[in-house]
Amino acid sequence: MKINFLSIRKKIPEKVKRPIRWIYHKWSIKIDNETIDFLKKYYNLSEKNIFRLLNNAGQLSADFWFCSNPKTDEQIKNFYEDNPFYALNLILWHGTSYQRNLRNKFTELAKGRVLDYGGAVGDLCYKIFKKGLVVDYADLQGKTFDLAKDFFKISNVNIKMINLSNDKIVDKYDTIFCIDVIEHVPHPQDSLKELIGYLNPGGQLIITALESNVSEQAPMHFEIKFNPEEYLNSLGMQKSKEEFLWIKK
Repeated sequence: MKINFLSIRKKIPEKVKRPIRWIYHKWSIKIDNETIDFLKKYYNLSEKNIFRLLNNAGQLSADFWFCSNPKTDEQIKNFYEDNPFYALNLILWHGTSYQRNLRNKFTELAKGRVLDYGGAVGDLCYKIFKKGLVVDYADLQGKTFDLAKDFFKISNVNIKMINLSNDKIVDKYDTIFCIDVIEHVPHPQDSLKELIGYLNPGGQLIITALESNVSEQAPMHFEIKFNPEEYLNSLGMQKSKEEFLWIKK
């Protein structure tokens, strides 16, 4: 008898799957020596202390949210601008096998002029640039933005950085990435509509986290309270056969 593992997985409660998923992610993490050396110089810390911070950054970032207790849009923006742990949490997350494979796939899908919206620590931008494409980075100012800026400088890559705390996006793009971003946005429908406005006709939006996971470990996530596929369709987007890929009609 053939066992349908996908069907079984769907029946497992999220509260059971979440710790199993996190254990797997922790086990699969690989961070290259180049990144570790960069972090040692950037933070002026030993390798031991860098790994200690990386391993604890997720909880520290969540605690920073609870201590900040942001309620308004401005307070939420300030949380990301001021959070000293968020960049390290992202570096650890991007080191999981799931994220490494996903970002390699997204790099292959990128075409034309590219925007990485919510570019975080800049690792995806770096991959796109190395592919030979023009790519712009966009994110809020703050600790993560500054780290990405230093990473681009040290890596000698020419990537335009858009400070979303002060500046507007003015160009049009053939590919827009919105990776693990939309669940952090208090008004996701407005953000999606704005993003699609930056796409050229026939352009592609590659987006993840349209099903938000709100938990004590990720208190900065917001629940998606609308049907994202229906909404994207209403904005003239058509889902591709490729997972996470939408095409502007």
